[in-house]
Amino acid sequence: MRAFKIVPLVQVNSANLSKHALKRLTWFDFWYRHNKNISLTCRHFGISRDTFYLWKARFNPRNLQSLEDNLKTRTPHHLREMTTPTWILKRIYDIRLNDLEKSKYEIHQELLREGIKVCHDTIQKVINRHSELKNIQHKATLKKHRNYSIPRLKAAYELKEKDLGSLVQIDTKYLYILGKRFYLFVAVDCKSRYGFVWAYGSCSSANAADFLSKVMDYFPFKIKAINTDNGSEYLLNFHKKCEELGIIHYFSHPYTPKMNSRAERLIQTAEYEFFNYQADLMPLLKEINQRCEIFNDKYNNKRFHQAIHYQTPKEYVTNLLLRKGEELYVI
Repeated sequence: MRAFKIVPLVQVNSANLSKHALKRLTWFDFWYRHNKNISLTCRHFGISRDTFYLWKARFNPRNLQSLEDNLKTRTPHHLREMTTPTWILKRIYDIRLNDLEKSKYEIHQELLREGIKVCHDTIQKVINRHSELKNIQHKATLKKHRNYSIPRLKAAYELKEKDLGSLVQIDTKYLYILGKRFYLFVAVDCKSRYGFVWAYGSCSSANAADFLSKVMDYFPFKIKAINTDNGSEYLLNFHKKCEELGIIHYFSHPYTPKMNSRAERLIQTAEYEFFNYQADLMPLLKEINQRCEIFNDKYNNKRFHQAIHYQTPKEYVTNLLLRKGEELYVI
């Protein structure tokens, strides 16, 4: 609501009032337009007469800043201060910062052994006044780790370009076809960009384990480590499959898709360069996977990749293995 009657609109705009001050100005505008009827104004805005009289005494039409809250009048003139010497407060701060697990009782005992007498409440006040001394983040992390049954190992950045199969990224994406949802699993080798996609009807750890077996059979080199996100499909059966095959299973940080960036890039390529143009595709899992086979052949044997100097992934893998004197697996 705007006040137009009691003061000019130009004056209101130039005053740059806060939301609360404009609300109070609306009271007096209503009061002025209704023959200065205070009872009607208080009933209309749901305020007490004492509140209205309080702000009416402060209100100056020539100075609209008089409707602003004066925070200085709310601040006590004299604040209570701790009488404990500063050097003792500093000692409490240092002990707690050095070990956030120490309680106020342990800190109290340590100070007694140093000949310093201070009550538990004083120690707690020092902890409460400094956010870095609180142990909230540590407790939240500890609670989260208690729910883990699999260690969340993090892959070193150097593994991406170390060797063929040194790190293969795997991810999952929804694939909607005629309103029906399917799950597209993708895997890509970070070094050679060799990729593989396959679709499933559900996003389960059993399907993820089956996908891993297909990736092992399809890739023309040995896979040493795999990086996935923290989705439930990559636990239980999938992790057991990794252990059976002797593959190291790394996890990304939560809400950090850039740690699986090459798998994310493969998903976009599959969607925008292939599946989005399949207007005749039926929502049948068998037919979708037939199209996946076509995409895999195109992606690895025909599509040129800028990241590997405009070679196909198969050419890159073949040339690299030949330089090392190794044989190419037959797919």
